[in-house]
Amino acid sequence: MTDKQVSLFPDTIPSDTLKILHDLDRSEVEPLAYKILNIIEPFVEKAQIAGSIRRYRGKVNDIDIVVQPKPQCWINIIKEVRSEFDAITEKQGPKLATLYVPFMSQQGGGHVQLDLFRAEKNTYGIVLLVRTGSIKHNVYLCNLALNKGLRLQYSQGLVDQSGQIVAAKTEEEVFAALALPFISPQDREIKEG
Repeated sequence: MTDKQVSLFPDTIPSDTLKILHDLDRSEVEPLAYKILNIIEPFVEKAQIAGSIRRYRGKVNDIDIVVQPKPQCWINIIKEVRSEFDAITEKQGPKLATLYVPFMSQQGGGHVQLDLFRAEKNTYGIVLLVRTGSIKHNVYLCNLALNKGLRLQYSQGLVDQSGQIVAAKTEEEVFAALALPFISPQDREIKEG
């Protein structure tokens, strides 16, 4: 499969034809995220909620889940979510699948965006770190890496000047390579001023 985003599902619907819900209370979306984790469990080596839910933000716009699929199970994960939740696939590629899951919120009915980020055993930590965010925290880590003669590559890990991967398997490994203590997800917001 190439890196090109392709849909394997004939009834894919563009997101501009759906009511996509935003600014949802984390407390109302989080149970759905955990239900998705439970449904895909047979198809993954490991999976974890990322993004604003993992950072304990009050409002969220989507559900981000990092998955390390069992061999040959990436498509099964997507099919299971589609089947169980009557979800609609926006796009599906080798490293990212975006689906829209029907959801009844305090705002009314619509769809919540679900992004499934595929990681491998050797990249799980870096994918989880980057997909947890925040964006400003990721920029901070990128700049810190550059100051140490390294590059933070979102799909590979922390890379030295010769192209060798220094850290990627766990978040702890990446923080340690940057000479930082582990920063808990809820502390990964960088405030201005």
